[in-house]
Amino acid sequence: MTTARRMFIINKLLRKKNVVGKVAARYVAAGFNVTINPPLKGVDFTASKHGVRYAGIVLWQKKKIGEEIISKAKEIADKYKVKPIIILYGSGPVIDKDTVAKAGEAGIIIKRIR
Repeated sequence: MTTARRMFIINKLLRKKNVVGKVAARYVAAGFNVTINPPLKGVDFTASKHGVRYAGIVLWQKKKIGEEIISKAKEIADKYKVKPIIILYGSGPVIDKDTVAKAGEAGIIIKRIR
């Protein structure tokens, strides 16, 4: 159950009608403190909970995701001291199992939201 304040923030994010807002609204509903368009270059949103800070990279275009996104996420993690999350929104982005395995070894979280 969410509080009235969280529901207000969720509805505000959903009214923007963009993919990053929809994904960020899910993180707010899960109890994270979310910032959209943070001053971190290459990051769509940041979320923090229990002292752990995550950097979310949202991909929704219909294309194949390769190794370059993994190296970009590693670079962001090293530079800003955050845990990177790559979020694949919808059925558009395609990612290989090899890329998923390399991301797991690097400590990068990959999630698909439909």
